[in-house]
Amino acid sequence: MADWISKIAPNLKATPYEKNALRFIETAVNLGSEPVHDWLRVLSVYSIYHGKEIIEKSVSDPIPLLCDLFDCNTSFLKESTNAVPNLNFSISKEEFETVEQATGEHYGNLFSEFDEQFYFEEPVKLLRDRFERNELPITEFQGKKALDAGCGGGRYTVALKKIGFGEVVGIDISKPGLENCRNRLQQKDIEGISYKEGTVLNLPFDDESFDFVFSNGVLHHTRDLVKGIHELLRVLKKGCHGFLYLIESPGGIYWDVIEILRCVMKNVDFEYARAVFRMLGVPPNRRFFILDHIMAPINIRSTCEEIEGWLKEGGASELRRLPRGTDFDRVEQVYQKKPYAELLFGVGDQRYFFRK
Repeated sequence: MADWISKIAPNLKATPYEKNALRFIETAVNLGSEPVHDWLRVLSVYSIYHGKEIIEKSVSDPIPLLCDLFDCNTSFLKESTNAVPNLNFSISKEEFETVEQATGEHYGNLFSEFDEQFYFEEPVKLLRDRFERNELPITEFQGKKALDAGCGGGRYTVALKKIGFGEVVGIDISKPGLENCRNRLQQKDIEGISYKEGTVLNLPFDDESFDFVFSNGVLHHTRDLVKGIHELLRVLKKGCHGFLYLIESPGGIYWDVIEILRCVMKNVDFEYARAVFRMLGVPPNRRFFILDHIMAPINIRSTCEEIEGWLKEGGASELRRLPRGTDFDRVEQVYQKKPYAELLFGVGDQRYFFRK
């Protein structure tokens, strides 16, 4: 396995599908550098991701199904290179000075296209499911001040307000994301929410400023997630609670496939991929869920032991790894003992509830 592949997909080695996946990666990255080749890469990524979802819903052994999925897409790429006419479809490549700017633009553009139902309604249900199924004390949060650290497009900032927090502050590095947040807020005239531009690695707030801190799938996309965890705890009042979600290791087939697709898409432009997905008629929420981790510049997975150690170092206590989630969460599939769940999803989502 090439060194660059092992860096992006470190858990691929010695899996039953390693050879099939490597053939797919090598075929995809060696297609060429014309627009048609990126078009084919994006099509194959959509095909693999969709196929992964079908496998996840099956009760059959996922290994042979996954091997076939890689082999079929390898054949598609080989056969299509000369069969598909050279597409006259290209866009100006996005250039970014920093990883942080690239990350902000990536997520800002993905979130901005969500329709009202997926923006205002879905996150409230997801949050309630995750809180109530794990018996978190929602009633204690009523009227309290919360921080949404890395708020992205602001979906969960709004959801936190709707479940009862009195004041919610969202902070993010993404200018387009924050612009979308503020525009959405004006449309609904929701009070008690404010947004601030800044980095989760150096929060622009005094010590012990918040009654609750919330970081939902953000710090694993930063240069220093440990510092981010410690910043959350710094601005949290003593005796108060926080919620942290980081992507998991081991993560099973689910994360192996995403990292394989990251290998394929490593040189494909963000906006090009989004444009192809729009042309394919993929809805905005689907575009987000597929391209989220596949195209994020940084995507770090952590073990339970690592996360718990970092939280304790920052001053957290009473750590609870949440064993349940909403219906489609990976951790819920493991909890419900779905056939092959651990093979498919590893330990499931790493969500933690803690006290300072």
